[in-house]
Amino acid sequence: MNTAETSRSSSEKTPPVSSLEQTQTPNSGLELIGKRVVVCEDEGIILMQLKRLLTLADLVVVDLADNGESAVETVLREQPDLVLMDIRMPKLDGLTAAASILEKHPVCIVMLTAYSDDESRQRAQDIGTSGYVLKPITRDTLMPQLAAAWHKFHLP
Repeated sequence: MNTAETSRSSSEKTPPVSSLEQTQTPNSGLELIGKRVVVCEDEGIILMQLKRLLTLADLVVVDLADNGESAVETVLREQPDLVLMDIRMPKLDGLTAAASILEKHPVCIVMLTAYSDDESRQRAQDIGTSGYVLKPITRDTLMPQLAAAWHKFHLP
């Protein structure tokens, strides 16, 4: 180890890295820049927070939906690159909405939820969603998980 490496490794303290972040490259979010997103969330504050986080990360929020029925209509009309879908929404739950969308249009869908029950996780996986994000959501937690979902969706 040379002197520069020694001083850098001893002087820098790096925070612990989650297993998801360890699989990502430093610029892993770059492939998401400019991607078109539909956000489906029934809680207004979370909906606005997600819109802001995505916009700050240079994604384009093309539309919003506040219930499962409008989520299906909006996604099929807009044909976005990514969909963020809350699981528990009025009129039609997010998992049923996601299944309906995926039957008609292949798209990277990331489920959002405050609940981490195994049944919902398994159902999300079974219907073919690309990711599952637990609330509360911050930019630091959301963006690496969106990048991972995007990679999963595009795997051959």
